[in-house]
Amino acid sequence: MKKLALVLTILLITLSLFSFISIFLQAGTNEAPVTIEIPKGTSFNQVASSLKDAGIIRRELDFKLAARILFVSDQIKAGRYRFSPHPILIDVLKKLAAGEAVPEELIKVTIPEGTSIYKMGTILEKEGVACFEDFRGLINSPLAKEYGIPDNSLEGYLFPDTYVVEKSISAEALAGIMFKRFSEVVISYWESNKKATKFNLHEILTLASIIEKEAATSEERLIISSVFHNRLDIKMGLAADPTIKYALERPSKTVYFDQLKVKSPYNTYKNRGLPPGPICSPGLESIKAAIYPAKTDYLYFVAQKNGTHIFSSSWADHEKARVKVRSLPLDRGRRL
Repeated sequence: MKKLALVLTILLITLSLFSFISIFLQAGTNEAPVTIEIPKGTSFNQVASSLKDAGIIRRELDFKLAARILFVSDQIKAGRYRFSPHPILIDVLKKLAAGEAVPEELIKVTIPEGTSIYKMGTILEKEGVACFEDFRGLINSPLAKEYGIPDNSLEGYLFPDTYVVEKSISAEALAGIMFKRFSEVVISYWESNKKATKFNLHEILTLASIIEKEAATSEERLIISSVFHNRLDIKMGLAADPTIKYALERPSKTVYFDQLKVKSPYNTYKNRGLPPGPICSPGLESIKAAIYPAKTDYLYFVAQKNGTHIFSSSWADHEKARVKVRSLPLDRGRRL
């Protein structure tokens, strides 16, 4: 009787060991390599569910049991993991417990000159950067004070350039990278050239952002800058359409007469002088133009169909220029 009990015990132990070994050597069902993201704060049960949904493990219960036997259920680390087809369960556990994550996906993002923070968010969204919505919030951010910006917005201080960033980068981290680039390019230039202008850096960035939006060709930046400098000198309104578009919640491609009445400190038709801050991120060439305008007596300009402008010194000449560029009778509901 004792021999039979011993045999049964050995048999039971053998079967148990075989069962455990079978669990550990159990292969996933995925037919192709699989990449899975485990965010910070993901629970053990959520990890098991995600692995099962991806075909990396066969059964959640086996995964949980094996993890507890190996004492790794509380050691699984967040990260981005890549698994080959049909991975063995014990290898899956070892990889997750060791934190053998693959490098995060990098995304190349190009921010053109003259892009506002809101439109930067749209570019980030299109490229798949997760923080695009939070990034739009930088138009009103405590980071501005931290960076020493005399406004509550980072508008104009995030340098337009090409950046390679992680897909999951935070808005604050991305802003830090862009502001660092701004400091490298703009601040260094400003420190060497600030004595050439009566305006401070914030004012120059504001003026440069308007120039950036108005100038369709690089050749005209200096002349457009001269128009705005001349207007500011005689306390004439800048009357810049791009500032109206910035003030509008849903701007149209063309600025209409009724939109000129919008109540906003950015409305340069109603308010004299510069608006409170930049309306986009200007490039270095527009910043140079804001500091070193051409010497002209122009006070007006009107856009032609090819994007260039006709410049005038008097209202009478400006009216003639407007008539010249119109191919159709003036629509009284809109400006040209």
